[in-house]
Amino acid sequence: MTPFKTLILCIGLWLLTSLTAVDAAEPIPLRAGPLTMVFDVDNAFLRYIKAGSHEVLRGINAPIRNQVWGTVRPSVSNVVLQDGGDHFSLAFDALCQEKNVDFRWKGRLTGSSDGHVEFTFDGVAHSTFMRNRIGFCVLHGPSAAGQPWVIRHIDGEKSAGRFPNFISPHQPVMCIRGISHEVAPALQAHVRMEGDTFEMEDQRNWTDASFKTYCTPLELPYPAKIEQGTKISQKVSIRLEGNVPPAAPVTDQVILTRGEARTPLPRIGLQVSSESDELSVRQQQLLRALRLDHLRIDLNLSDGAFIRKLRTATHQAKVLDLNLHIGIHPTERLDKHLQVLAAELQNLQPPVSAFLFIRFDAQQQQLARERLELTSGQSLIAVGYDTNFVDLNRDRPGKDQGDAVFWAINPQCHAFDNASMTETLPIQADTVRTARQFAGAKPLLISPVTLRPQQVSRPPLSGALPLDVDVRQPTLFAAGWTIGSLNYLASANVHSVTFYETVGWKGIMDFQAPRDRPGQFPSMAGDVFPVYHVLRDIGRFCGGQVLDIKSSDPLSVVGLVLSKAGEERRLIANLTDRQQSVTFEGFVGRFSASTLDTRMAAAANKNPDIWYNHPALQSASSTSLILPPHAVARIDWTGTE
Repeated sequence: MTPFKTLILCIGLWLLTSLTAVDAAEPIPLRAGPLTMVFDVDNAFLRYIKAGSHEVLRGINAPIRNQVWGTVRPSVSNVVLQDGGDHFSLAFDALCQEKNVDFRWKGRLTGSSDGHVEFTFDGVAHSTFMRNRIGFCVLHGPSAAGQPWVIRHIDGEKSAGRFPNFISPHQPVMCIRGISHEVAPALQAHVRMEGDTFEMEDQRNWTDASFKTYCTPLELPYPAKIEQGTKISQKVSIRLEGNVPPAAPVTDQVILTRGEARTPLPRIGLQVSSESDELSVRQQQLLRALRLDHLRIDLNLSDGAFIRKLRTATHQAKVLDLNLHIGIHPTERLDKHLQVLAAELQNLQPPVSAFLFIRFDAQQQQLARERLELTSGQSLIAVGYDTNFVDLNRDRPGKDQGDAVFWAINPQCHAFDNASMTETLPIQADTVRTARQFAGAKPLLISPVTLRPQQVSRPPLSGALPLDVDVRQPTLFAAGWTIGSLNYLASANVHSVTFYETVGWKGIMDFQAPRDRPGQFPSMAGDVFPVYHVLRDIGRFCGGQVLDIKSSDPLSVVGLVLSKAGEERRLIANLTDRQQSVTFEGFVGRFSASTLDTRMAAAANKNPDIWYNHPALQSASSTSLILPPHAVARIDWTGTE
């Protein structure tokens, strides 16, 4: 649903030209003449600034980043809106408190009928603390990629250039005061930033859907001390110049259109559980039903427990009749440790289809090949990182290094809300296209794909979830997000994708025996998670193809079309917390559809066969579907008319 449409539907709630107290849980639609946008109250985040159907900015926010780059989430209060229909004024207070950080700021947004928008930030430190960054981040969306810009620098000089097309490993431009770029033919957007020196990074390196212009420059020492009483003021302004296109038509429908392109369905795997060395008989049965390709195990060769972990993974791979991907971390005594590993591999004979050399330099790679007696044509030798794409992009392997390239993906390096996580999905394909620039035709392995970063260096707060665990793991949202992830990665033609873990709160099912879980983690002993059902529906098509599908609103609804031996299946996911109406174009024939919603998931999580064998709720040539919040639809082609 577009911000402008939301404004129309909520017109009765927002009394024109009146002062209104706003529920802090509700996003606020705003309009400034030809510009529409939404204020995300919970995150003090101005989002989706558009002129007609053209995105001007993906958003503006003002994060407080502590000395370890943690974001101190704002608590927003005293929100007051004066809405004049085509102009507005909005004010609020933001309290950012965590441990020794106590920073408070007042935000003010104004929008005029001629399309001029200002966002001001006035803050005061109420404690002394160390910070890495405080202040505005201006986000140009991915549609800006490749578009020309004019940069106004802090010294008043101007320079011309372009937003990077492929993902830039380093800051593409520095010392910024303003950015102008063409939003649509004959329409320019001018953005000015005041109060600090700004520079830009390509956030697609972390799969964020933006080019982020932030302060303060990274060349300055950080963390820096902020003394109690320190005041910080900044301002971002936006204005348009040129011919503004008409507003996009208001529609209730999300349109999914089938294209002609086909790509192989990637080989799909899971990580071995980090919580348990054992798989029960039932868990083995459940995992076999997924028709996976592989399991992944990571070995720290300097840890004496690595032999036990390898034996566990080998046993599980053989029991499940799966291949094994072995990730190896470098050590100070690498030669000796590799010899121990080689002896154990010779003894166990695991079904290894890929070795992942994590952060290995060229010399370490050669040593590993020699000690493990690896030759071409055996297991794939993949080089890369188990962190984010940025590390691989900044340390690109040479053409003679490895048979394949890999990197990890997670959607929560900089933002943590559902909307921001959804925005990362199409950017996953951008990482693949960029990797092709230096990897050529080598197989690309995406491993692992998780909801949270897996490399964490600090313990959680008392009573909180571990930092590598996400409360959404056992939810329908995670299932829908996984459908989107696989769709975009498959469309970019990757070799394999390794998701999540087998068992546990980072997996696709919980333990049969009760486990001590914090109360906020919504799972029951023995339940599978909704993502299990998605992977099982996909597993039927292993060795098949993925067909191209486009969504008119990919931040709301995403699809995956699978084909094999004359069968065709669509998995459609509602990524939002509101009902969506979906229309299909380019799909011919009769289809049967079933919907995995909250009610169905509650039963199917205890007995997955309830969903897998669930009879279709409709069988017709209808081209539309209503999806409840966060629901997933399984639609199977049943023949021509």
